[in-house]
This record gives sequence, structure tokens and C-alpha cells, in this order.
Amino acid sequence: MDEIFFRLNNQLDTIQIEGSAIVQQLYHWLLSCCSQSKQFLNSINNEFSNYQFKDIGSIISQFVNKLIEQISHQYTSIIINSRDIYQQFGSYCLNDVTRRDIAYCTLGMTIGGLIGYSIGFNWRSTAKRIQSMKALVCQHYIGFEGVTLVEDAEIPTIQRPNEILIQVKAASLNIIDAKITNGYSKFYRGLLNSGLQKELPVTLGRDCSGIVIEIGRNVVNFDIGDEVYLAVPSWSSGTMAEYLVIDNSKVAKKPKNQTFEASACLPYNGCIAWDALANNAKITEGNAKGKRFLIYGGSTPVGCLLIQLIKLWGGHVTAVCKFEATKVLLALGAHVIIPLDECHVEKELELHDTFHTIFYTGDYGVDQRLLKRHLRLGGNIISTVPDNLTSDSFGFIIGNIFSGYIRLKILFQYIFGIDIYHWNDGSKINSSTLDIIRQLVNNNQLQGVVGAAFRPIHIDEALHHVVNPNAIGSTIIKF
Repeated sequence: MDEIFFRLNNQLDTIQIEGSAIVQQLYHWLLSCCSQSKQFLNSINNEFSNYQFKDIGSIISQFVNKLIEQISHQYTSIIINSRDIYQQFGSYCLNDVTRRDIAYCTLGMTIGGLIGYSIGFNWRSTAKRIQSMKALVCQHYIGFEGVTLVEDAEIPTIQRPNEILIQVKAASLNIIDAKITNGYSKFYRGLLNSGLQKELPVTLGRDCSGIVIEIGRNVVNFDIGDEVYLAVPSWSSGTMAEYLVIDNSKVAKKPKNQTFEASACLPYNGCIAWDALANNAKITEGNAKGKRFLIYGGSTPVGCLLIQLIKLWGGHVTAVCKFEATKVLLALGAHVIIPLDECHVEKELELHDTFHTIFYTGDYGVDQRLLKRHLRLGGNIISTVPDNLTSDSFGFIIGNIFSGYIRLKILFQYIFGIDIYHWNDGSKINSSTLDIIRQLVNNNQLQGVVGAAFRPIHIDEALHHVVNPNAIGSTIIKF
């Protein structure tokens, strides 16, 4: 015990010496300031003849001198005898405190300190950002008129350890965004989201590309500065904002040889096309060769990707599209083009052999029962057009009953480890598909087709371009 007191006494002496040096420096600094103040006041007194002003300056100077003298006197009168302090402390510990008490005290302080540090580290409040960002949002479900450019939206912050903050460089505008402006998926949006994302306003955009600028503490597969792309389902908050926070499992690194604009049109449409081809039609690289495929709406974003994938895997592609898109689709790999506005499609199809699979990628008002006539035995028609959701028109009573059913289903999904993100079109979106698309693009086997690019201020023109039947490829918003 004496050895411990001796070491502690030496430490306190060292601290006292260092503290004395600091106070001495402060004391000399104050004396210097006082001297300079005196000189300043004397110079002013010499320049002015107002005796009252001189008196005031003299009084101030005397007050400062007195203050310095008091500080100096109080400092010199303070004497800390570290040896007496530790002797008294040691006497108290030896007489009134047992070793068991000291052990419990030390253990309690250690545990309490660890708990406090853990709570402070995990619950520390995040400082609010004062910066604002631009975002394209739907304020009311009244069509395109309800979409506005908000220039003072709050920049989102990372709230969970697995999230990343992305600076969006470009986002793609899809046909489903045009439907959202009329209330598409509003029931699921209010049910599956939380906080402000449950109600209006709704940020548009289903996919984007950008740069990672901040990561959560548990993120290991991304670094700050990585170029990434991603897609979100129709009921989720959109991507058309300058900054976006999202779980890192929903993100993939973008193709290296593609611009941000070209990469932005790939995630959502690429996942939809891959799901239609690989999961619904059961077409893969090994069984597509020699088969015939019809893509009704070959100039849509999904149609452009389907043509390239089928051609890559050895299938025969017949595409139905507007005449203006003929050259583009032939360049993408289509073998036969049937122009919509140059001939009667039904009669033209009768001149061709039947198809193993027909993909319907655009809302052209065609009765799909007529298309079945051109299918081979065992073939099927696969539509990539967003389904109409009857839940969006439910009233209060039916809506609450259906809501209870959905919540129960979500509970069972949670029990069996199924992510809530995989709901409706969310089940088609996953990072593994995005990785496959990236590899195909990096190998120059797949490319995005950008039909037009707009600035956020021209959102109205961009929305009309999306629904234009003559549009070719994707519509991009550049931030």
C-alpha cells in the first residue's frame, strides 16, 4: 500500500509542477495584456484633450492592475501538499474500508463505465445536417400535375449500422413512376413503410447510380468513393433525389465501363427482364439456343434488355415495335422486326412460325388471348407491365381487413426469415441479379439504352416522354 501511495504521490507532484508552469504562463500573459492595455489607453489620452475620458481610461487601467494582483496573490497562496492528501486517504482506506469494499467499488465502476460507453456509442444523437437537396416528389395523386421539384428537401442521414449514404448522379424514370403519380401502390406504401415514407409526398424513381459518401459502422462490402447502382420496389420511397440512404444489401457496384446515366437505366429494368426470362420463362444460357421468342414492345427499356439476353444465349428474336426503333433493335440483336404502324401485326404474325415464349413489355392495348394463337404447345405469355392493384381502391372496412391479412403474412415471413423488402416487385430485385448484370456489361455483352436525358427542372417533359409510345429505351434524370 505504501508503494502505491508513493507512486501516486509522485504522479500528483508531476501534475502539480506542470499545472504551475501553465498558470505561470497564463499569469505572464495577463500581465502582458495589462501592459499593452495601459500603453493603448495612454496613447488615446495623448491624442484627446477630454479630461473625463482620461479619467475613465485611468480607472480602467487601475482596475485591471488590481485584478492581476489579486490573481497573482491567490495563485501564490494555493499550496497543495500531495503527501498529506494521500496519507489521509490511505488512513481512511486502512481503517474504514476493507479489501472487499475496494474490489466491489472497482468492479462496479468498471461495469458502469462499460455500460455507459456502450449506451453512449449506440444511442448517440446524430447532428442534423443544415444542407438541403433537390428531390422530385409527387405531392398529390392527380397525375403529372402533382409532381414538383423540391429544392430544400432534408438530406437523409444514416440511422442503422448497415446503411450507406449515396450521392445520386443519375436516376431512371420508369412507366411505374407515371402510375405512382395516380396513386399506384399507395395501399402497400402506407402499410410496408415507416415514418414519413408512409404518406405523401412520395419521391419518384425506381433505380439510380451514384457514389457512396458515407457508410454505417457494420458495412464491409462498400467503401467511401465506390460507384454503385441500385433499384427499389414500387411501394418504397424513390431514388430521384440528390442523396439517398439505403441498406447496403440492396446495392451493387455499377459497371466500370458505363457512365452514370447508362448505368442508371439498368437496375430496375434489368431485374424485371431477368426475372421474366430466368424465373418465369425458365430460359437460361443453356436452353435458349434454337428457340423462337416474340417480344411485343421491343423498344421499351425491358424489351431492349430482353433482346440482348436472348440473342446472347442463342435464341431467335422477333420484335414488335414502332418503325422509328427498327434500326436500334436490329443493332441490339433482333432478327426480325414487325413495325406497329406499317402493317397489321396479327396478319404479319401469321406469316411467321409459332413462338416458344411471348414477352409483352408495353401497354399497347392488345388482347393477349389473340397472341396465344401464335404460341407453340406448352409455350406461355409473360407480361412485364405493372399489374393493376385492386388494393389501391379499397374502402375503409375492406382496407382494414386486407391490412390485417397482410400484417399477419408479414409476421409469418419475419418468423421464417423472409425480408419484407421482397414484396410484390421487390421479390424481383436483388443484389445478386445486379452483380450478374454488371458482369455482362463489363464483358460488353449487355448495354443500357438511354432514349433521352433531362434535368430535374424538366420533370414534366420527362414524364411525358416515358409514356410516349414512340420512346426508345430509358428516360434519365441527371443530378
